[in-house]
Amino acid sequence: MADTTNIITFNCKNIKRSVDCVRNLCLTAGIIALQETWLMEHDISFLSTINDEFAFTGKSAIDSSVQLLRGRPHGGVALLWKKALFPCVSVIQCKSVRLVAIKLILNDRPVIVMSVYMPSDSAVNLSEFTECLGEIYSIVESNDVESVFVLGDFNAHPGESFYLELLNFCNEQTLTCVDMDLLPSDTYTYVSDAHGCRRWLDHCVVTSAARVTVVSAAVLYNVYWSDHYPLLLKCNFNLVKAKVMRSNKFSCNKVMWAGLRMFTFHQNLLNVLIEFVITLSINKG
Repeated sequence: MADTTNIITFNCKNIKRSVDCVRNLCLTAGIIALQETWLMEHDISFLSTINDEFAFTGKSAIDSSVQLLRGRPHGGVALLWKKALFPCVSVIQCKSVRLVAIKLILNDRPVIVMSVYMPSDSAVNLSEFTECLGEIYSIVESNDVESVFVLGDFNAHPGESFYLELLNFCNEQTLTCVDMDLLPSDTYTYVSDAHGCRRWLDHCVVTSAARVTVVSAAVLYNVYWSDHYPLLLKCNFNLVKAKVMRSNKFSCNKVMWAGLRMFTFHQNLLNVLIEFVITLSINKG
């Protein structure tokens, strides 16, 4: 394998409209994570027409069997990988329509890559955000792989609610938001079409074993096909180490992260409500 391989994540905002842009990205990338493909389930095969040298997996966010379709399609995630670079790849089944994942085998060393599209940052979407983080955690745990890359549109701008939730998740699971480590604080990956505000919504979260492979990061500001800009990581997969087998594994029941986080959230909310009721009763008395 070459010394370095480019991994790119891009919220393409309709893959059919931005397909020429993605084809250009294929010229320099080994793996591409896409979000907001806007593909219906029967259109997923469109991904095969992007570049003959790339294999793919994708998922539609629309269940046409139970929904009355109105307006444009929405959501959708995909992964493209160069077949010559990654000949041994298996697709990991994911429950959420916001997530797709693959496992690569590089010289007997496994690597997991995921593409994620999180909901917009608001209180009503918190449970869905944490549930998706919980599934990411579950995939990592159940596959027992040390080198993991989670790329995509996290809708998590630094300092705001979902970013802080993501940061808590990373701290608790010993993960790193590697683009935040490598890029300057004035970085942005999104510009609003409505009012021109700039936000850093797209990220790459990695395990410590994957972190050592990341040589550099960059935002491709010369790409104009979407309101998001592609985020590129240059990686040296030759640095992926064989898994260290541990003999001191504990046989214990694991509490799923999302469930634990939501329990804490609801407990805090309950405490606030109890305090409010007590204060109200005192004031009335």
